[in-house]
Amino acid sequence: MPEQRDEIVAAGREALAEMRQVYEESAAAVVRVIEAQTGVSLSPAPPSVMDATRAQLMDADRRARAAVAAMNIVLRRWHWGDAQTLGELMPDLPEDVREQIADHLVQAGLS
Repeated sequence: MPEQRDEIVAAGREALAEMRQVYEESAAAVVRVIEAQTGVSLSPAPPSVMDATRAQLMDADRRARAAVAAMNIVLRRWHWGDAQTLGELMPDLPEDVREQIADHLVQAGLS
């Protein structure tokens, strides 16, 4: 059964990777066409950190602290058994611990 589970998980990951690649290629094609026809680039360039305001930096700090809090809980509880991902680990944790982790991840903007 574990071998079959691993094969299913691997196939799912491969399918998602292929979907992401198709999406990226399709999005790039749309960007190229629009740019060629209009001169306008739809490619989203990430904003420079040097343009961040104090409020944005404080928000980033708050989210980072929440992410660290979640990972501190996870890494104290992670027993390196069959779980390879956080999603596989969560069901094995006590409900109150899952809720704490989830709360921190939401505060971090990660969930």
